[in-house]
Amino acid sequence: MSSNSTNRPDKVPLADLREWIRGAVRGDRDAQRRIYQSTASQVFRIARSIVGHDHAEDVTQDFFVTLFSKLDQFRFESSFETWIHRMAANQSLQFLRKSGRERDRIRKYAEVSPAVSSDRSIETVQSDFEVVHAALCELPAEQRALLHMKEVEGFGYQKISDVLGIPEGTVGSRLNKARHNLETELLRLGWES
Repeated sequence: MSSNSTNRPDKVPLADLREWIRGAVRGDRDAQRRIYQSTASQVFRIARSIVGHDHAEDVTQDFFVTLFSKLDQFRFESSFETWIHRMAANQSLQFLRKSGRERDRIRKYAEVSPAVSSDRSIETVQSDFEVVHAALCELPAEQRALLHMKEVEGFGYQKISDVLGIPEGTVGSRLNKARHNLETELLRLGWES
């Protein structure tokens, strides 16, 4: 996904963001382009973490069609970045539910995922990556999304709570479960730390 993203929505002055949103709602292509450029890479990362690289581009394109049709619903009650993240996560999860591809993708990775040998060869780093990737693919989409938001994006519990629309205390328990399930899958695939 190539994007000329130079400004994340949380770094754009609020007055500019308000103007972009008002313009985009009116159909102003320049305002829509600015919103796209400031959010496309974030949306693609979220989609890729949930649906995988093969479908992230499609989900991202569908996301922007949905975004521009619902942009008039944004009320500045949360940050625009949080709203975008929540919508992108929901769009990605909806894609998985509708397509039924998650089970096929998990089955494919289970068939081709390599086991890491105990002699820790030169290819250890690549093997570890492949095993971790395969283990992540075994997790339900929401658990992958939680791990991505916490470990990759560095979100705190409150921001994850805002994005997923769940209580902050629930974030902790679901993250613990996701980490436990990831560890179980890693061990099942023969990963050694």
